[in-house]
Amino acid sequence: MTRITLDGAAVGSGPAAALPPVTLDARPGAVTVVATEGGQRPTVLSLVAAGRMAVDAGTVDAERARIALIDTPTVAEHSDDVRVAAVVREELALAGRHGTARELDRLGLVEWAKRPFGALPTVDRLRLLVELALLRRGVDALVVTSPERHGGDPATWFRYLREVATRGVTVLVVTDHATRDALPDIPAPGPGALPLFEGPLR
Repeated sequence: MTRITLDGAAVGSGPAAALPPVTLDARPGAVTVVATEGGQRPTVLSLVAAGRMAVDAGTVDAERARIALIDTPTVAEHSDDVRVAAVVREELALAGRHGTARELDRLGLVEWAKRPFGALPTVDRLRLLVELALLRRGVDALVVTSPERHGGDPATWFRYLREVATRGVTVLVVTDHATRDALPDIPAPGPGALPLFEGPLR
């Protein structure tokens, strides 16, 4: 099972660093939430955590091939204008699979097939991307980037991600401070350059 560990991982330095030092340990069976804001920092942190970007300081232990980026801006996101069925086809292609209609039915999204992807409620958008990513061979860890940008109640998608984690999946959510503070069952912040939180599974 995949674990994602960052120890003082940073890109750049000083106040304008692309990513200030981050320490976190995302483990299977849990949802780990880290908050960062400013420019491209959520995307940079997501790329670092997924083993897709080198750091200038600190260390990263992340098995790239086993980690899927979910809805990461400019890197792994779909246009809101594309039909839902087209998104499903593209995600299935990444998993080396076919059967768009079957997957839409499995996800309960048949009626959305011809509608624009951007019209999906946030939790359904996230569920579609997560469930299809988990079809990829060897993937058992997810880095979800800025789900709050699509609106909706954060508690709804957070509950869904906790259910995903119960399957033994490692889930790391990169979000902003306001969303992190709004999530349920999050303990007080610990030490570190970026506040790190873990939502307990209940």
